[in-house]
Amino acid sequence: MTERIRKTEQWSANLCNASILLYVLWLLLPAVQTTGRAITGVVTVGLFAIGVLLDGASWKRDWLGLLLRAFCIAVMPLLLFFFAGRGGDNLPSFYVQNGMFWFPLVFCGYARQRGDSRLWRWLKGTLLFAVTATVLTTIFWLVEGMFFRGDTVYAYSRSLGCAEPGYEAYLKELMLKNIGGYDFVYAMVAALPLTILGMQHSRGGKRAAYTVLLALQTMMIVLSQYTYAMLYAAVILAVEILAAIIRWLSRGKVKMGLSLVCGVLPLLLVWFLRMPLLKLATTLFAQAGLDSFAFSLEQLMIALQGGATDENSRLVHYQTAWQGIRQSPLLGSLPGSEELLSRHSDVLDVLSGMGILGSAGIAVMIALMGKGAWHHFWNHPDKARLCVMWLSVLVTATLGTVCYSRDVMVVAALGTLLVLEGKPAGETPVVSTAAFTPAMNEEREE
Repeated sequence: MTERIRKTEQWSANLCNASILLYVLWLLLPAVQTTGRAITGVVTVGLFAIGVLLDGASWKRDWLGLLLRAFCIAVMPLLLFFFAGRGGDNLPSFYVQNGMFWFPLVFCGYARQRGDSRLWRWLKGTLLFAVTATVLTTIFWLVEGMFFRGDTVYAYSRSLGCAEPGYEAYLKELMLKNIGGYDFVYAMVAALPLTILGMQHSRGGKRAAYTVLLALQTMMIVLSQYTYAMLYAAVILAVEILAAIIRWLSRGKVKMGLSLVCGVLPLLLVWFLRMPLLKLATTLFAQAGLDSFAFSLEQLMIALQGGATDENSRLVHYQTAWQGIRQSPLLGSLPGSEELLSRHSDVLDVLSGMGILGSAGIAVMIALMGKGAWHHFWNHPDKARLCVMWLSVLVTATLGTVCYSRDVMVVAALGTLLVLEGKPAGETPVVSTAAFTPAMNEEREE
């Protein structure tokens, strides 16, 4: 390999690495994001694109795959805008936002296929710093609101989920305080299995630090007053606790995956007792002043009993999308026909707007963008935790919206990269990207 090729490869790796580090700091630190604005995110993606263009070995080996990734990330926002009703009436803004949403997934797939650890240098530390900083500042301001703004938690995080016009100055003020909003809260829900994994693979002070981080994440999710986020977090933590008890009782004979599955089974009992438990929870939250949570539980009880829910409840919106799916299950909304969309569920709206066939196409495009990201997934000892994380993302996309939430994708995709390329404590590495990039490695050794 000539000196010129080596320098080009070094520049390529450094640019790709700089792009993802800058992206994480810009996205997960709201104060940096509102200061740097969207142009900073565009620059980070641009740096990555330049880095990929300089990677001659990957172009020689898989030029078609790289072009397909670029095509999918360019077309996906258009499909979601025109067929799933995402982005409202502002296509340019949504196009940039959603393109950046898919960037971490593309990075994860490309980095693992390339098999060059220089691409994710310092990524773990950067992620932990950004997450911890925003969790701490969010908790501080939410607690400040609780004690100095009234009897209940001042809904800063919920305010950041507002997209109504006229609130721009107020929302910028909140972001400058580095308060995490809807996107960050749901990203922390998805991150819970990763934090627990960090506890499991650490010892001493590091384990204590991960334990504190888990407590802080849970506290922030509760204080945020996002109903579904609290429910998801409660289920994840309950399953993890039950699974840990099962592994302890079996003295390690029950493996991680099976213990998590067994941890779900007791929750079925909760489902059979759902009505009395929902009534009790509604009363408790109402007395605690968490009115939004109590309202959501009331609407859920009405729906489970077959009654008509409040027009502001998202359960009503789900029914609209479900009606569209039933009317045209294969093709979705036909040209010129009325689009029956919930605006509150990515999965239901894609099915309603594009049908089963179109949704399958969306799934294929996601797989192409993340091609390589899950190599040797099933051979990795931590696959069960990654399954829990991605399942929480899928549930959020089914019962809410994720396509706007770049924080969720950056945590899920980059968390997957770090876990699959990491070395569990006391074990030899299970995954080696060299195992599935022999041609590229041989070429670089010439």
